[in-house]
Amino acid sequence: DRYLLTASLRADGSSRYSKGNKWGYFPSFSAAWRVSEEKFMKNITPVSNLKLRLGWGTVGNDRITNYLSMDLYTSSKYGLGQQMVTVLNPKQLANKDLKWETTEQWNAGLDLGFFDERIGITMDIYRKTTRDLLLDASLPYSSGYYSATKNIGKVRNDGLELSLNTVNFQTRAFKWTTNFNISFNKNEVRALSENQTALLTAAQFDQNYNGQSSYIAKIGLPMGLMYGYVYEGTYKYDDFNKSGNSYSLKPGVAHYSTETNTQPGMPKYADLNGDGVVDSNDRTIIGRGLPIHTGGFTNNFEYKGIDLSIFFQWSYGNDIMNANRLFFESSNNRSRELNQFASYANRWTADNPTSDIPAATNSSSNRVISSRIIEDGSYLRLKNVTIGYTFPSKLVKKWKIDKARVYVAAQNLWTCTGYSGYDPEVSVRNSALTPGLDYSSYPRAYSVSFGVSLGF
Repeated sequence: DRYLLTASLRADGSSRYSKGNKWGYFPSFSAAWRVSEEKFMKNITPVSNLKLRLGWGTVGNDRITNYLSMDLYTSSKYGLGQQMVTVLNPKQLANKDLKWETTEQWNAGLDLGFFDERIGITMDIYRKTTRDLLLDASLPYSSGYYSATKNIGKVRNDGLELSLNTVNFQTRAFKWTTNFNISFNKNEVRALSENQTALLTAAQFDQNYNGQSSYIAKIGLPMGLMYGYVYEGTYKYDDFNKSGNSYSLKPGVAHYSTETNTQPGMPKYADLNGDGVVDSNDRTIIGRGLPIHTGGFTNNFEYKGIDLSIFFQWSYGNDIMNANRLFFESSNNRSRELNQFASYANRWTADNPTSDIPAATNSSSNRVISSRIIEDGSYLRLKNVTIGYTFPSKLVKKWKIDKARVYVAAQNLWTCTGYSGYDPEVSVRNSALTPGLDYSSYPRAYSVSFGVSLGF
């Protein structure tokens, strides 16, 4: 009852990998010492539980598309003289060296209980290192392919998790308990592919923007960093010299590289390197997709047969790339019907010259990834409220059952956030490289349910 040791060896096989790499072997062990069971702790009555834990283990990941280790072809038909012939075209470059992605984790923990478990504290610190990540790596165009899935890079996560459980009040008729937990995580890119120092990734969300690298992974920094231009509002009349009905930028005012005729109301971006032209060299980190900490807070109340549970959750320090704004506030031909969108309706015009929402033009500078669409994604949400009533046992015995409870539960009742989109709890692309992307995401619904629970 004082010393515990567990060890295991897991072998996983996957047909996604080629011969010789199908199997991965993942050992683990854990040990614990129940200090509170030692003789020298018996007289320390306030401490009802004291346990030290240590663990190490590895796990594997094979969650990739099928057949990536094989050469794939697509078929096309062509006319050759009087005949139709089928031609096979290379679709994918095989990578027969693909193997299991492996995550190694160390964990140290402490469990504390006081006053016969009226107060319970759990603390865990961990270091989790993932190597041989299964990611798309860029290839030289001379290969005939843009990218291929490879085992590249290394990522480390260091974290601290704390939880506090308390019995705040307890009598025969009334009980109130609380659970609080908070998690901190520090993510760091340790290595990339073939001596790379940075990896750019395009968040695929619309054909007009898919070519733009909107996320960056850089050695020594967290993954999921948003990458683009620093938005400075719109060009105002003060930025120009006027000659008749034409405007020309004043000396020293930078212009976007592909814009040949910058006019008042067009978007303005920071010239970070000071060369007088805003181009790809002026892109920088403009947001982070991963939170600094997350947590939850639950209160449970019981009074005779009535029970009430209230659960809050939060996320702090993460940003959201609101790609909906980039689409709705742009002015390309296919979005003219979006004039009713509130921010678009408040765009820059000659009658509204102080607006920082770009004017209605087809300027290419109006459709680039910038800090204009990066928003704070922090939130506090009332995630769940449940109220129920358990019928007295004497009554349910007459119904020839052991237990009966009715309840009402509601989800997503209230959210406090500065995010302008529908839902701050969003990431429409499940990739570690592109977190916090919001593009036409379906928000979490507010719902109320009624239920009956019976025991026999």
